[in-house]
Amino acid sequence: MTIAHLGAWLMVAFGGLFAGGIFYVAVERLNLWKRMPIDQYVVDFRRSVYRADLLMPIMGSISALGAVVFALNSAGRPATLAWLGIALIAVIMVSSIIFGEPINSRFRRLPEGQQPEGAEQLRIRWRRFHLARTGVALLSLACLAAATV
Repeated sequence: MTIAHLGAWLMVAFGGLFAGGIFYVAVERLNLWKRMPIDQYVVDFRRSVYRADLLMPIMGSISALGAVVFALNSAGRPATLAWLGIALIAVIMVSSIIFGEPINSRFRRLPEGQQPEGAEQLRIRWRRFHLARTGVALLSLACLAAATV
């Protein structure tokens, strides 16, 4: 196995886990959270993001690292697609820090079940942000996968 193959494996495997985790939340949780009474949502949202807040950036970082290794050891269209995938992962990470994490923290800082001020508006903002992030994550995975073929 060459270093480019190792990079390709890391970028696609962890890119798939990263995008898949984001996609899963969009498909499974967003619909439920939208329909839940706010008191149930506050508890469920807090529990759901507890582990994801740690795990998702790790998977995105490993994917991006693999993509850097792949891109540096490739040329042409594969390298360009890998760099584009890296840029999209960076957009997800930066936007998550700027938009998502402040909302998550407002729920996480409080005792379980306690609502932050403006919880309903936070739910709506987080949902919209996450839907946009999901589109970017799927586009990133498409670029990373296309780079290998």
